[in-house]
Amino acid sequence: MTSNRVDVLVVGGGPVGVTMGLLLARRGFGVRVLERATEVYDLPRAIVMDDEIQRVFQNAGLAGGLRAITTPLAGAEFVTVDGDRIIGVEMPTDVEYPLGHPPSVTYYQPELEAFLRTAAVDAGVDLRLGVEVASVSQTDDGVLVHADDGDHSAAWLVAADGASSPIRKQLGLSFVDQGFDQDWLVLDVKLKRPVPTLSPFVQQICDPARPTTYVVGHDDYRRWEFQLQPGESRDEMSTDERVWQLLEPWLTPGDADLVRAVVYRFHATVADAMRVGRVFLAGDAAHQMPPFLGQGLCSGVRDAANLAWKLRMVADGVADDRLLDTYGDERLPHAAGVVAHAVDTGRLIDELSGRAAATTDLDAAYGGGRPFPTIDHGIRVGDHPSVGRQLPQPTIDGHPLDDSLGDGFAVVTDDPSMGAGALGDLARVVVVPRGTMPMALPPGGAVVVRPDRYVASVAHDATELAAASAAIINHLGATSSSTDIASPTNRSTS
Repeated sequence: MTSNRVDVLVVGGGPVGVTMGLLLARRGFGVRVLERATEVYDLPRAIVMDDEIQRVFQNAGLAGGLRAITTPLAGAEFVTVDGDRIIGVEMPTDVEYPLGHPPSVTYYQPELEAFLRTAAVDAGVDLRLGVEVASVSQTDDGVLVHADDGDHSAAWLVAADGASSPIRKQLGLSFVDQGFDQDWLVLDVKLKRPVPTLSPFVQQICDPARPTTYVVGHDDYRRWEFQLQPGESRDEMSTDERVWQLLEPWLTPGDADLVRAVVYRFHATVADAMRVGRVFLAGDAAHQMPPFLGQGLCSGVRDAANLAWKLRMVADGVADDRLLDTYGDERLPHAAGVVAHAVDTGRLIDELSGRAAATTDLDAAYGGGRPFPTIDHGIRVGDHPSVGRQLPQPTIDGHPLDDSLGDGFAVVTDDPSMGAGALGDLARVVVVPRGTMPMALPPGGAVVVRPDRYVASVAHDATELAAASAAIINHLGATSSSTDIASPTNRSTS
């Protein structure tokens, strides 16, 4: 039987696929998510979420629910085997951070996934479990998915079907190896009682005998990761006896229950493309990285946030199809930059442990000051330092800035006379008090903000704003008289 056509099909109902479905549904798309498993995977995998990703969920209306199932990290550090700090950073909870959220929070993935699935279904996503996809075919105006429950058709398809992605393979896409490959034993435990000797910080323990990672999880969950050494087998390292031998410096079986013990291959790969016609890759199907920065799931959510608004603009006829090419143009270099940083962090652990020659700068460590990758290609204009970075999100009159920005482009200014430049109906104008964002917003100037909250351009006056706006319109293949997709109203004063 052939199912009714939807706007977008998503293959893969993990956190990235469900987030993709949620963001698309909130933008008015009819979305169906196909997932082969029948239940949420009941063991933790991803564990850390940064402030940008919290912001994505905030803008999806999930901030309150997310806070209830996450715990802010107190800090992160590289330490010697004796516990002495080499380098690190602390993250106090009583600080207003630039993006409006703590720099990093931890969560228990099964709980997060259940939360996201409920939110997606509430938003109108047709989530179908226990569906095995066999193949995908494309036509000029759509995509046909052949599955064990029948055929499903849509205008576009997003493959969020994991690292082994059958769809990626069917499309003939391959991974570019980024030069990192190590086996690590990952142990998750749930504390039975407080253990005061455990650090409140994430730690990279630079032990010459065995580099180790310790992560403070949500609630009573804790994680250790132990690098496998030559001659050690996966089966041997996963036995209960060996697990508790490794945990002995920190815990006994009387302190905690073992939730899982599994050996993972930490590797680094990036797909050679993220779009083939009407099919897009997202999440692990497009990029994989070692977990030292906690950026695996985060990078997948960035994929979803980037693609959702672009599909909306193209579907509405506001932008040309070439806008969809910027998905890969933007996300592949950005993901590759994150992968490179994660790889360098992993190498640094070995180097500081004395197990490899010192070739990696301390900038790759927590608190080392290595800048996070920016969007250096695609929808951006100019060379202001804020371009390609997330716009700060201060609290204004008791409300986060994003509450005023709407779902489309926005022009943020401290000058009430400043308009939207050449963007016209494509952008909401938001007026903020002078001095609100001194590093991002020049006095009397304006910032053009993309729907995903990245800065597209910074202008010092109306003339620069008009020129930058015209360049953005050209990138979009849009016209200033196009349908208003920005927001119900075009001007907001905060």
